[in-house]
Amino acid sequence: MELLKELKWFFFQEWKKYIGTFLILTIITLLQLLPSKITGSTIDLILNHQSSTSQILLNISKIISISIIIYILKYFWRILLFSASNQLTSQLRIKFCSSLLKQDATFYSKHRIGDLISRATSDIDRIVFSTGEGILTIVDSVISGCSIIVMMCAQTNWKLSLFALIPMPIMAVMMQRYGKLLYKNFQKSQKYFSFLNNQTQDSLSNIHMIRNFGLEKLETKKFSSLAFKVGQKNLQVSKIDAQFDPIIHLSIALSNLFAILGGSFLITQKQLTFGQLTSFILYLGSMIWPILAFAWMFNILERSKVSWQRIKKIINYTNKKNTPIGSININDPLNLYINIKKFSFPFRKNNSLYNIKFIISNNTTLGICGPTGSGKTTLIRLIQKHFFISKGQIKCCQHDINHIKLKQWRSIVSVVNQTPFLFSTNVLNNIAFGKPDATFQEIKHVAKLACIHEDIKKLPQGYYTQIGEKGIKLSGGQKQRITIARAFLISSKIFILDDPLSAVDHDTEKKIIKNIHKYTKKNNITTIVVTHRLSILEKFNNIIVLKNGTVLQQGSHAQLLLQKNWYSRMYNYQKFKQ
Repeated sequence: MELLKELKWFFFQEWKKYIGTFLILTIITLLQLLPSKITGSTIDLILNHQSSTSQILLNISKIISISIIIYILKYFWRILLFSASNQLTSQLRIKFCSSLLKQDATFYSKHRIGDLISRATSDIDRIVFSTGEGILTIVDSVISGCSIIVMMCAQTNWKLSLFALIPMPIMAVMMQRYGKLLYKNFQKSQKYFSFLNNQTQDSLSNIHMIRNFGLEKLETKKFSSLAFKVGQKNLQVSKIDAQFDPIIHLSIALSNLFAILGGSFLITQKQLTFGQLTSFILYLGSMIWPILAFAWMFNILERSKVSWQRIKKIINYTNKKNTPIGSININDPLNLYINIKKFSFPFRKNNSLYNIKFIISNNTTLGICGPTGSGKTTLIRLIQKHFFISKGQIKCCQHDINHIKLKQWRSIVSVVNQTPFLFSTNVLNNIAFGKPDATFQEIKHVAKLACIHEDIKKLPQGYYTQIGEKGIKLSGGQKQRITIARAFLISSKIFILDDPLSAVDHDTEKKIIKNIHKYTKKNNITTIVVTHRLSILEKFNNIIVLKNGTVLQQGSHAQLLLQKNWYSRMYNYQKFKQ
């Protein structure tokens, strides 16, 4: 019942539908008691030769009428109950998705995509099932069971009722014991199901690499091994499930045996009629559903409890060092002041930044370069507020960016990431992702700035060409240029490009860099470019060289060439290679 207590906010929200369902179920339960009583009375009338054909037909017509009414009422309670539970599906998924969108990079370093998909689908479905079928079984089993017991005691003999129901408490104790085992084993089952989802997601995302390396058999073997483990865990759950039914049927069989033995004795003592015993056995037969429903409810709630814990963990997840949402609005980001004394990844041991200090003035350009693993991407991710800085600060307009409203900061910063990501839609929608209401002319303009317009024209349907999963139909350079066009379209004040031209030829690179300079200068945009190609940085206002997580050199292109250090050596090497 713990799950139902935690979902009480939803029951209060949909109270009209649940009360309506409760009332209809109560009426159905009371109506279901009448056929047994009518049948018992009819048998006594026949045995006592007090019945007539018309009276028997009348009783039969009563039973048929009651059945029709029950059928109609069941139709209505299903509509009420399941329309309410379907609302919960939408609300939980919205909450789950909203929680995912608020999380930082630390969260995604701890949770795999396949596991999150499993929670958003399988686990939420199980929770919703408990608010539909689960509520039904609880209400129906309690109302039906109590009503039947009352009728058995009132209409027949209370002593016989107590005697016949002796096996029931024993059954309840055993079911509780198996319920705890079910909870533990279902936890393991869902955990391994998440592992299987992760493996599936990895295999599908990297299908081309798997084929290129000829690893199809190895991947199939991995998947088969994991699928077998999931099957084993599910089998353990099924074994516990399988123990519920025998316990229930054994209890019911013993109850029937006790009823026949006790009823026969009472008939010989003239304390019970044959018709009353028949009604009693019919009532006892009607107890099968409440008992089965009770066991089924126990099963549903134990499974749903596991799923709810998994969903709640994500919805209520808060990182101790999560990025503050902030409360300050800024009018115009004039200067970006970076002062990082010490930053370390919360999920890595040997990756940190320290003693980094520089200022980026408004409408200027900053180049960031350095050896692989020096901390370039980490630095720009800090500027984007992906991580919390333990020591030091990043300021904009004299305000710590942690105090600036997160939504506004996201609108100020436009980013082209190192690895381009495209959605499985057409080219037009990919470019317009950050500005869905953009006109076709605006999209076409930014495509020309990113030097991708001519390539798009050559596609089968131009801008409306479907590019497939993650842009599978495009080359690496085309993907990069579409993401650059996407960034151009957003009215940002800080333009960040993380090694955006690694898959672009030299001539196209020059054109794009020239367009970036013109565009950012015209629109008063501060530009930060991370790159390994130092020729890109020749006209930049300021360049910093990172090495081992700290600033090795800083200055303009001409100043760094005179220093005879990493920058000059690498620039001359790259120039010689060309």
